[in-house]
Amino acid sequence: MLEKKGGTSLLITSTQAKAIRRKQADKKLTAKQAGEEIGVSQVTYRKIRDGGEVKPSIYQKAMQWLAEDY
Repeated sequence: MLEKKGGTSLLITSTQAKAIRRKQADKKLTAKQAGEEIGVSQVTYRKIRDGGEVKPSIYQKAMQWLAEDY
C-alpha cells in the first residue's frame, strides 16, 4: 500500500491494467459501459485502465470485476 496525505492508495500494476483492457475488449465494452459494470465513473475507469494509484475501494471493485467470469 502507498501512503498519501489523503490516506492510503493501492497500485493498479501495468499487468493488471492490461488485463482490464483485455477484458473490456473481449466484452466489446466502451469505457462508459466498463465503468458501469465495475461501479465507477467513466473518468475513474480510464484511470484504472491506465494503471496507477487508486483508492482501496476502487481497487477492490476493479479486481472483483476482473475476476468475474474467469
